[in-house]
Amino acid sequence: MGALKTESRRRLDALNSSIAKMKSSTTEAALSCDQLTKRARQLDSLTSPASDASSLLSKASNNLGATLVLMKDAREKFDTIRDCEPAIERLHRGVVTLQDIKSGKSKKQRQNPFSEKEADKSVILSEQDVYAAADSMEIIRDAYEYFLDRKHWRSTAQALSSLERVHQMGVSSMCILESFHLIDSGQAVRIKRVVKQEGEEQITPANETAEQTRDRLAAALQNRDLLRSIGEFEEHQPVEARLVRELRGIFECLSGNGFQLVPPHKQEPPGLAHHFGIPANRVVRTEKVGSGVYTNLVQRPLKTGFPHVDAYGESRKTVAFQCVDQYYRRLKAERKRNTEQFAANVVGDPADAASRDAVRCLEHAMVVVAGEKNVYRTIVSPSLTKIIDEDAVNEDISPYYRKACAAAYSHIASAVVDKTMDIIETVFLKEGMIGHASGANKAGEAPPPLTVRQAAAAAAAGLRMLDGVRMLGPSLAKLCDMPIGDGTGEEPQSLAAILCIAIHRTTVKNTARTLENLAKAINEDPVKGSAQRVKDARVALLTIDVVRAVKVISPFESAYKSVSKRRQLPWDPNMGEEAGELDSFIRFLVMRLVNSLKGKALNYTKNTGDIGLARSAMFMMNNTFYLRDELGPKVNVDEEFRIETSWFVDKVNKLFESEKGKYLGQWEALNTHLTSVEHDELEYQKNDTILSLDSGRLIKSRFSGFNEDFERIFEEHKELCVVDPRLRDLLQQEVAGVFLPLYRKFYDKYSKIRFSKKHQNEYTKYSPLKIEELLNRLYIDAE
Repeated sequence: MGALKTESRRRLDALNSSIAKMKSSTTEAALSCDQLTKRARQLDSLTSPASDASSLLSKASNNLGATLVLMKDAREKFDTIRDCEPAIERLHRGVVTLQDIKSGKSKKQRQNPFSEKEADKSVILSEQDVYAAADSMEIIRDAYEYFLDRKHWRSTAQALSSLERVHQMGVSSMCILESFHLIDSGQAVRIKRVVKQEGEEQITPANETAEQTRDRLAAALQNRDLLRSIGEFEEHQPVEARLVRELRGIFECLSGNGFQLVPPHKQEPPGLAHHFGIPANRVVRTEKVGSGVYTNLVQRPLKTGFPHVDAYGESRKTVAFQCVDQYYRRLKAERKRNTEQFAANVVGDPADAASRDAVRCLEHAMVVVAGEKNVYRTIVSPSLTKIIDEDAVNEDISPYYRKACAAAYSHIASAVVDKTMDIIETVFLKEGMIGHASGANKAGEAPPPLTVRQAAAAAAAGLRMLDGVRMLGPSLAKLCDMPIGDGTGEEPQSLAAILCIAIHRTTVKNTARTLENLAKAINEDPVKGSAQRVKDARVALLTIDVVRAVKVISPFESAYKSVSKRRQLPWDPNMGEEAGELDSFIRFLVMRLVNSLKGKALNYTKNTGDIGLARSAMFMMNNTFYLRDELGPKVNVDEEFRIETSWFVDKVNKLFESEKGKYLGQWEALNTHLTSVEHDELEYQKNDTILSLDSGRLIKSRFSGFNEDFERIFEEHKELCVVDPRLRDLLQQEVAGVFLPLYRKFYDKYSKIRFSKKHQNEYTKYSPLKIEELLNRLYIDAE
């Protein structure tokens, strides 16, 4: 127990000793901390100024670095002219070299345009030169924007001026080079390869009839291979691959707002309004007929506000116009060489040939426009695609660029359509002679009226051209269409599309005039004068011409309907769907002919005696029979055009039978002499062998009266002419049927009786057989 207490005390003493020692250690640590704190404060007071200085030095170092970067960037921008001008200057000198070669100033270069001699004076451009210039232009635009943000710099004005000068030189050089490439590439069409079948005549647009042309176009439209079936040429991409790359590079460089250094247009360039939304009534002829231009709307220079687009439009317009113009001149030269071979028929008529060539020009124009659309898609469209891709992120792209490109294409297509319109209307005015009746010669005298043959040829030519315009016009308008795609809603029609509408409108108007001229020529054909009273009363030239007119216009039912729906014609007051068909016009012509024939026939009656009436009736029979034979209902299926409607048959047949009755009435006078002598009136003498004098006189008077009237009528009527052998045979039989049966009976009865002692043979000289022989000589053409 005591040991435990001693151990506990010892431990307590040890604990007290440790606590005391800890206390002394803590006191010493506190003193050391106080000393460290004092020393830290003293060190802090010594290091704070150095830290501030170090911070300032760091800021100064950063500012100096930024200044060095800015100075380096500024130096690069200031060096833009020095770095970029050589590439643009080389492009400029290359363009000057091309100009010299084309103008003939450099004979050596003209002989060998790829020679590297005199390189210090001239430059032969390569594809890389164009790309280098395009890259330099982009660098210049970036530098220009850089300096615009630093206008406060003293040298900014000079830098901007230099950049503008070099950039403008680049734009001008690129536009000129673009024009050279597009013009030198040539026409966007090439002649088709035609494989001629051995032993078969090749039918081409140069020799096909109007029906063949219409069938070919209708089949092509139905099978959607129109461009393969029209014209003698086919569309072709004329620009070589290298030039395509260069031109695309130019368009990519200058597209959008790349052609200028200032911000893009905020308002639409005034020149664009000329190509869209022009009223159709403004499309009227303003230029001389045959000048190659119809309206001055297409002669205005292209000003879209984008110089490279203007260069494209003007250069390709020149090529496209020359393409159509040269083709038309070639056709005219061929037609002139073949003039002596033209016969007076449908195929060889000069008006028909001119109209055929006009339709050929229309087909050629479509191929040219299709070729130019191909060029547009190859050269211009890629730059538009790039703009569409960048439009969402780049506000510096002009919103009018797409419309400018569409205007340039319209500018090209308009020249082609306008030239075609001038060609078609020239045919109307010259070969179609629609202004002939209202014109006057140099002496101030009115020209002679159109003949029916001339008017019919003009009407057929007009209908043929209208057929072509009606069938090809919608496709041509579609080819001329180039969407703007500016998102402004319904797009206005371009000038080219409006001209396509104008072609149809003017062709309809001029065709209507040719139809009116034909009706007028028939109606005004003279009915007086000896020329209109042919002695033999044969078929009138007017009738022949009207029949020909009906036949040459008969194939154009659809073309005529296109006229009657849109024009109020003198013979048809209705328009639209209620307008009459071609049959109504043909009926009008035939009725005008019948009225004219009646007037001509009436003039025959002015002759004294029955011969006037006979000639009048024979004239009407000849003409109505010819009408019925040429235009009456078909007998065979393969026959040409015939009038199947009842009005024609009823009218002509009734008139023919009426006139035939009048004519046969002239011969019925012979029957008055063929009355029988009663038996109780006959007295014989000298053993019943000869009649008494009084009884003989009864028979003598009948024979002599018949002979005198027959001789008179025969002499008069043998001057009449019936060219058609069927009508001649019919009339000979009908005339014989009027009196010959009665005469034969009279002759057989009384020629056996001796009624004259010395001259009986003179009274009976005309036997029935002799009469038949004489009648068979009637109406034979003396020519």
